[in-house]
Amino acid sequence: MALSDSKGKLIISIGDMERIVYPRSATKLFQCLALASLKPDVSQKEYSVICSSHNGQEEHVEVVNQFLRKNNLLLKHLICGSHWSLEKKVLIDQVRKFEKPTTLISNCSGKHSGMLLLSKLLNENPSNYESLDHPVQKRIIGILSILTGQNILEFPHGIDGCGVPAYSAPIKIWARAFARFASGDDISEELNEGRIIISNSIFNEPMMLAGERRICTAIARNLGHQITPKMGAEGVYCCSLNDKGLGLILKSRDGSRRAVEFALGKVLKILDYNISNDLNKFFDDKVYNIAGREVGFKKIKLLN
Repeated sequence: MALSDSKGKLIISIGDMERIVYPRSATKLFQCLALASLKPDVSQKEYSVICSSHNGQEEHVEVVNQFLRKNNLLLKHLICGSHWSLEKKVLIDQVRKFEKPTTLISNCSGKHSGMLLLSKLLNENPSNYESLDHPVQKRIIGILSILTGQNILEFPHGIDGCGVPAYSAPIKIWARAFARFASGDDISEELNEGRIIISNSIFNEPMMLAGERRICTAIARNLGHQITPKMGAEGVYCCSLNDKGLGLILKSRDGSRRAVEFALGKVLKILDYNISNDLNKFFDDKVYNIAGREVGFKKIKLLN
């Protein structure tokens, strides 16, 4: 875990700060910044869903679908693939209604739609927008390098589950990047305006960021005027603490959410954030078995 300011000064650090981490979906905020900094005609709902790893609920699908139509973008150009909803109740309803999931239901359909629009604004062919040498990805790489203060391609990179590049860097570097997103320090005016647009959009449209029974939506709904949150795959959670100008990243070694969400709650409480009862449910220190019986508790000790 790393909590840093925009200069890279570590406020809290636990573990190896040189450890290479792939934030995965947490970098959707930065990928969206490549679009927002150009100030296109994009609504707050649309910006929030572009940053999302959404449940594929009806409202998410509708916003993405309308976004594509409004901008004359083609669904067939999305390369993210399809899968059923991430939320059990929605998944059951979808299985009853559809023979197979559509690309619009993909939790990354918003991000990919945003990349299609970015390609259009750059007057580029949308084909292969996921390739490292495509202008869309080159612009994103440039922004990642500015926020991290490093050439992001110096570190290993791969392909994310949705087909676009996934970038890595030491955990302390990512903390600094989220601090720069929080503060606007050491970035251009256009990027600063873009990150404000994104943060405000997520605050005003928290449901679009994830959906029902999701921690990202709960944080944005309860603390979005102070924090811009974003989860990543394999036990990653990142926050731009906008009111403090700090960046936070947590990574669970076993890739499980159960540890990282509990640790996040502890850190937010230490930083004196007002945790609502609704949000506190995600930070429960109790462990339950399948029958719902309490069988243990979680414990964490924060050390410098």
